[in-house]
Formats: sequence, C-alpha cells, structure tokens
Amino acid sequence: MAADWVQMLYTASTSSMIRLAEQLYECRHAANEADAYGLHALFQKIMHLALEAVAASEQSHYEQALPAVRRSIAYIDSAFSEPIQYIDLAKQYGLSPRHYSRIFRKLTGFSPMNYIIHRRVTEAKRLLTSTSEPVQQVAIRSGFSDPFHFSRTFKRHVGLSPRLYVHLHREQSRVAVYQYLGELLAIGVKPVGAPKPLLSGKYVRHLVDGIVETGSTVVMPNLDRLKGLEPDAIFTFDGYHYDQYSQIAPTLNIPWSQPAFNRFKLVASLLGREHQAEAWIQRYADHVQHARRRLKERIGPDKTVSFWYIREFPNRFDVYYEREMMYDDLGLQPPPAIERARKARPQLPFKQSKEVSEMPLYAGDHMFVVVDSKARVLFEELRQGHIWRSLPAVQAGRVYLLTRDWLFVDPISRLGQLQELPGLFKQ
Repeated sequence: MAADWVQMLYTASTSSMIRLAEQLYECRHAANEADAYGLHALFQKIMHLALEAVAASEQSHYEQALPAVRRSIAYIDSAFSEPIQYIDLAKQYGLSPRHYSRIFRKLTGFSPMNYIIHRRVTEAKRLLTSTSEPVQQVAIRSGFSDPFHFSRTFKRHVGLSPRLYVHLHREQSRVAVYQYLGELLAIGVKPVGAPKPLLSGKYVRHLVDGIVETGSTVVMPNLDRLKGLEPDAIFTFDGYHYDQYSQIAPTLNIPWSQPAFNRFKLVASLLGREHQAEAWIQRYADHVQHARRRLKERIGPDKTVSFWYIREFPNRFDVYYEREMMYDDLGLQPPPAIERARKARPQLPFKQSKEVSEMPLYAGDHMFVVVDSKARVLFEELRQGHIWRSLPAVQAGRVYLLTRDWLFVDPISRLGQLQELPGLFKQ
C-alpha cells in the first residue's frame, strides 16, 4: 500500500514537472522584470517537485530494503562468531553497501562492522565471566581468530585487557585505590588498600574495617605496603604515580576533571557493576527530592549560598565554584560572582584561592565554611577582623562551620552531606 502511494506521488510529480517545464520553455523570453520573476517562480516549483520526487523515491527504497536489513541483523546475531563481511551481506540482500550501511545504522546505532565487533566483544565478556576457558579459547569462540587482535580490540572497546577484566569481575577481586574509595563502597566492593585521608572520612568510616592504609595522602603512596597487598588492579587519578603503580599491578587512570557521578559510573562499569551504580544514583535522587522540600521552608526567597575553605595560608581563602550537591542537585543559588565563574567553566577550576579582601564579593546570604585543623589560629584572627564581621551572613548568624569531611565528593559522602544539610540552615 505504501509503495503504491509512493509510486502515485512520483508519477504525479513527474507529470507536473513536465507541464511546468513546457510552460517555462514557452515563456523563456521574459519581456519585463515581472515576467522574469514569474519564470523564476516556475523554476522554483519544478525544483520543489523534483526534491519531493527524490524524497519519495528514497523513502520507497528504504521501506523496501528494511525487511532485508533486519534479516541480516538477525543473521549476525546468530552467526557473529563466523567470518562475516558486511559487503557480502549487502550483495546477498540486493543492496548497495552504502545504502545497506545507512539503513543498518538507523536500526542499530552502529555501522555494520562495529555491530559485528560489538556482538563479539559482548560474547567474549560473557564467556570470560561465566566460564574458566583460557583467553585464547574465548577469542576463538567469540569470533576472533587472532588472540592478539582480540586483546587489542577488547581493550579498545572495554577499557581493560581480557585478563584484567576477569580479575575485576571476580566476586573477590583485590583492588587498591588512591581515589574512588567511596565509589567502590557504594557498589558493594571493598578494596584491599586505600590512603589514610580516604579511610578517615566521616561518612565512610563505618565501612572500612579490614582495608589496609597504603599512604599518608592520595598522592603519597607507601609502595612497599601496596606491593605487599598483591592487588589485582590499582585505581589512580590524573596520572599520579601511574608508572610506579603499573610495576605492581595493572593500573587504571580515571581523570578527575569530570562530574562526580560520571566518575562513579565509569568506576562501576570497569567492575561490571553498572546496575548497582544506577540503583544507588536513583536512591540518591529520592533523597534529593526530600531535602528540597525541607530546604524550601528553611532558606529565604532569593537567598544565596557560598562554600569556602580556610587553609593555613595567611590572608587567603578558597572559594568553591563547583558544589554539585548544593548548586546542581538542590538548585541552591550561588552569589553572582560565583555564578558568573560557573558559566565560564571549564576554563576555571572547581575552586580558586582568593585574597581575604575579596570575601564580600564571594559571600552568600548563607555561608558554609570548612576550616582546616591547621588553620584554626588564623581563622580566629580572621573572625576578629573588620572584613569578616561586615559580611551579612556573619551579622545574621548564617555561617555554618564544617570539617574537612565536607570536602569529599564521593557518592557516600555526598549522600551524608545531603542528609545533614537541611538541619544546618537556620531560619
């Protein structure tokens, strides 16, 4: 029925174009400017009909080819481990490779070859985690005749070598982290080692029994202790000590400069725990809605919120442009200077050091201030100064002093902060 309609449209368009072309030819000698405009209008009508005819023809070809391409996809799904050339499939179903590829991508989101590779890699992942077959045998069974090509392709698509993929997807994989402790704990994975600052965080402290301390900071590892743990893999960030870690175990470098939940989902995917991460994020979203309702009655209309960090540097403080839980999840409003800086990102970092004289510019109606334990004396001096005492939030009693636990942005800490936040605000 659709093909008949297309044919009728095509025939009608062709007939109309012929009549218009004859009319254009007969009036080709324009006597004046008005006649010239009329000829131009006729030409535009012909072009419009031609384009309609082409579109109708393409639609007809697409609808006729659709069942054939679907059959070829079903064939790939059942025979992906066999040698397959998509050009041969296109010829088999009477289509040009280009036309076949275009329809194939519309149906699957993949080019034909990438779809074949995707199916083979998916099968390889299943075999690696559900059987004890060696990598070479898995490669053959999933359609890769060359084990070396299989390893390269698998790592390019999965981000891990086949052997490391097996280690990380075992029930008791041994992972050491120099960031991302909270991310692993949130998806039910307890690493064997982590640095002291992560282990001492208020919101994860009850979950870290048995995890060995492997460094005094996230960038100062105890390599001997780390090596003694014999980890299957090590998680680092922004390339810190990558070469040294790689000599101990396969090392995964996850860039820090991306939204926190993007990092969370990436860590989860490397461990085959995507569903756990998505479920955790959904539960967190439910808590966000509850917190929003509580905050609505505690924060005045059009009131702004700022987040600072006071460290052991005289006459300076850190202003945070990025606090995802406050500004993105809860929709709290930052002061204008911070809002302008946020819009300028990614050129600007997530926080920036400022002089104390700039405090009025970055002060919100409500101020959350983390004071480092080493900066308490400096902070007490600051509180006695004119600049601090002149801030509206200080005068209104809307300054909330926090510990360094509020600097953590892992999922578990983020949830803990979210649950505490409404109770901190004063009417």
